[in-house]
Amino acid sequence: MADSKIELSYDNLHFLCEGEKEWVENQLNEVLNRIPGLSKPTPVAKTEEAEVISIPETVKKPRGRRPKAVTESAKQETSTDPLMDFLKEKRADKNQVRKFLAVAVYLHAQGMEKFSTPLISKTIKNADIEKLINASDCLNKNEKKGFCIKEGKEFILTDLGIGSILRAE
Repeated sequence: MADSKIELSYDNLHFLCEGEKEWVENQLNEVLNRIPGLSKPTPVAKTEEAEVISIPETVKKPRGRRPKAVTESAKQETSTDPLMDFLKEKRADKNQVRKFLAVAVYLHAQGMEKFSTPLISKTIKNADIEKLINASDCLNKNEKKGFCIKEGKEFILTDLGIGSILRAE
């Protein structure tokens, strides 16, 4: 199947995607669904503002990695993800160790009692938030501060850990 490339600009959003035609169409539809103020986006094949361009087969693809969609936004005023909003509100969106703890506190507020580093990493990934460089190190640093207690391969939050996040506003 031939590769495709699409580039779209809308307000302060720039979207560039390259890969297999079906994958490119799906990525574009995902971006269009996230742009506030748009009514239901029509499928890519029917949109007038986006054009799918075939790339000659002679263009070499990078090996070993699946193509990724790149989106750039000049300014992001509000997030549509409640976890990201929570992290920003608690000033935990920049510091890795604090972000790790804040995600656990967020999940605790959702009713969870025990956590694992893969669970925290997966939650961050599912919310399209910048991933942690070393989740295990973040856990160890939070444990040293008394914010959590390890129990085998899992950990639980302490009242001190929960309070350190919830008091920050």
